[in-house]
Amino acid sequence: MHTINLSFKGIRTDLISDKKIKKGKRQKRTEKDILIEESIYQKNHYTTIFFKDITDSNHYQIVQNIFVKEFQKYLHLTREDKILIVGLGNRKSTPDSLGPKTMEHILVTRYLFTLGEVEDGYTSVAVITPDVMGNTGIETFDIIEGIIQKIDITKIILIDALKTNRLERLGKTIQITDYGMIPGSGLGNQNKEFSKATIQKDIIVIGIPTVVDLEEKKADSNYMVTPTNIDFLIEKFSHLLGQGINISLHRSFFRQNSTE
Repeated sequence: MHTINLSFKGIRTDLISDKKIKKGKRQKRTEKDILIEESIYQKNHYTTIFFKDITDSNHYQIVQNIFVKEFQKYLHLTREDKILIVGLGNRKSTPDSLGPKTMEHILVTRYLFTLGEVEDGYTSVAVITPDVMGNTGIETFDIIEGIIQKIDITKIILIDALKTNRLERLGKTIQITDYGMIPGSGLGNQNKEFSKATIQKDIIVIGIPTVVDLEEKKADSNYMVTPTNIDFLIEKFSHLLGQGINISLHRSFFRQNSTE
């Protein structure tokens, strides 16, 4: 194995932990060998979970438990909440398919609430996978804005693949934030921003870095580096996030199933 010298390249990142923040706060703690970093920058909150492995069931369960615990700190769930979960990304591109794949594991309940017979411990949840503008010709922001104009939504959860500037964080990091995001910004697209200010809803963004995006300035070329086992990682992470979100939103369902 050799060391890759990236000093001559321009590298973009979506992770707050990759960036130097001069006017912000960072706190780190360790829980069961998992590093958890909490950051506050420009009044926005970020939680970053660093881990070494999720390929065996024990490590997988530890990471999922910590994800649920940290995600719930952002959720502030009430009985009146109506959640829209958005799987951002391109299903046709494996490193960018985390959002759409995660939607396959989400327990959808909104239609049950329209019937009026749902017991306590469940939350109204709807999901959408809007695809990318290159495939639809429609900005993701406009799709979501149209949905929330038609149905009653109190919170939006966005799931997306991220970029990092550190190879060792590929597939080994989960970031949660209430900041919002700009879909496609990592590719230089000038899309509309998702934030509480623009959408008028509480927003939680969950992301996992699946690529390092490199720009070789001398050759005027761009490269994306992704793990060789990215198919396996996307399947594992989509299940981890989906079930973790379900546990957080539908507590009665999981209490019942855990006793069976």
